[in-house]
Amino acid sequence: MVELAGCVITDEKGRVLLLHRNNGKHMQWEIPGGKIDKGESAKTAAIREVKEELGVVVEAQGKIGEKEFGEADKKLHYTWYAAKILSSQPKIAEPQTFDDLGYFSVSQMRRMFNDLSLGAQNYLSIIKE
Repeated sequence: MVELAGCVITDEKGRVLLLHRNNGKHMQWEIPGGKIDKGESAKTAAIREVKEELGVVVEAQGKIGEKEFGEADKKLHYTWYAAKILSSQPKIAEPQTFDDLGYFSVSQMRRMFNDLSLGAQNYLSIIKE
């Protein structure tokens, strides 16, 4: 089982910040986050991943939910946290992996469902609009 965690960062309009992964293998929009390191809590991993990917410090304000799902031959367990940016503006801090970022409403995310990562698709399945 691959353990993953991410932060759902929203703007003043309630839109969700997504990163566009374009690394040659994947082209998809996703919620900032990634793998939990051994001995690391899901919350700590989510905060660390956001700093690595967006160059911002966030405060995780609470767990939104979690879900197990499969991708290819892997089992994944993803935990999402609501987060607030504490310092600076988000930017692409890993240009070798990501080429764009933007804020999207939940209805926009549902319309672009096939362009979302499996993690972002599963996030949509656990939230209420």
